[in-house]
Amino acid sequence: MASFLSNLFGGRGSSDATLGATRTIDLSGNKFSFAMPEDFSKQMPAENLVEYLDISDLKKFDNPEYGNLIRRWWDIKESGFFGKNLGTVMMDISVQKVPENTRKEMHSNEYVIDTRLDFLFLLDESLHQRYDEFVEQTKGADPEFRYYIMDFATLMGDTLNSAYRDKVIDGKKWTAYSVGGPHSQMIVGYVLPLVKKLYMEVTFTYSPNHNVLPRYFFNTAYVKTNLIENSIRVEYEKANYLSAIVSSRAWLNTTNAQVMKSNKNELLVPLFGQDICERLALQDQQVAELTKALAKLDDEAEKE
Repeated sequence: MASFLSNLFGGRGSSDATLGATRTIDLSGNKFSFAMPEDFSKQMPAENLVEYLDISDLKKFDNPEYGNLIRRWWDIKESGFFGKNLGTVMMDISVQKVPENTRKEMHSNEYVIDTRLDFLFLLDESLHQRYDEFVEQTKGADPEFRYYIMDFATLMGDTLNSAYRDKVIDGKKWTAYSVGGPHSQMIVGYVLPLVKKLYMEVTFTYSPNHNVLPRYFFNTAYVKTNLIENSIRVEYEKANYLSAIVSSRAWLNTTNAQVMKSNKNELLVPLFGQDICERLALQDQQVAELTKALAKLDDEAEKE
């Protein structure tokens, strides 16, 4: 009876999430495994797990649905039997084909997946191909109803900042991104090179209910999704050259910020226009003049 009452009135919310069995997907000898809570939403559709995917034939990826491996939804609730329903999270796991270089922001060549800067550009290209239509459709609308894609990089003073974040999972450096959607929706993705022309992608679409504070919803939902993220494992096939690269000290220890810094001179003009160097030179001159003026004031103050 005590156990029954505990289950009835204590309830399980998203903060009580536990993982189920580990699933493993065979990707032509490469293995992707993960675990997830099994309290799936009963109201939302789900795609069955693909246990084997042939990634040796790139032509199969001409079908945009081919690389999809699994889709699951969860209702995010407060703890307790009467816990408030806060919103939903959708998880998608897929294998994505390296996109064609149509933006040509840095160069006009094919993207090279094992080069960190090119990997960032191919991710940026992929997101624009995926979401530009939605951004354009909601352009000019109230901010609550718009889609947002972050710029590839922003310039603060003379510091170049990447839109993309680093996340190490199971000793491998993944790259994270965020895309904003209507009604405080947030799409958060993680990508990792898989083979020369393909990469892994894990995305979570966070959708808070209208009467819920977004930050409260996100903090509650992260308890569940963090468990999934930390369970992810990628085991490369022995002949896969990317295994040594993505686990190497150079790849792991180099941050996206460092990638921006080391390529700053090559990125400034393509990203910010021809006059950016003149603007930065003028800024440096103004800083130098201000520093000189302050030093002069300090000298005069000491003489007095």
